[in-house]
Amino acid sequence: MMLYPTVADLTNDKVNRYKLVIATAKCARHIIDKVNSEQELAERMRVDNDRFSKDSKNDNPLLTEKPVSIAVQKLYDGDYTIVDNK
Repeated sequence: MMLYPTVADLTNDKVNRYKLVIATAKCARHIIDKVNSEQELAERMRVDNDRFSKDSKNDNPLLTEKPVSIAVQKLYDGDYTIVDNK
């Protein structure tokens, strides 16, 4: 199974794979934290306290994909960049 974007596409010979893995993990963690804070805010804003209501919908598009997949795509699109701290 071929994954896209490839590691070569993501690194562009500018960063090594280790930095790519660390950056992807940090981006995924940031995405998870953002989704969790949005969910907590939505729960606080909800008028009724029924957490398992059938009427409550989750309209967050970030939850349809895995956070690592989103992070890889954001790195590839340039939404996140890898900064070299030398």
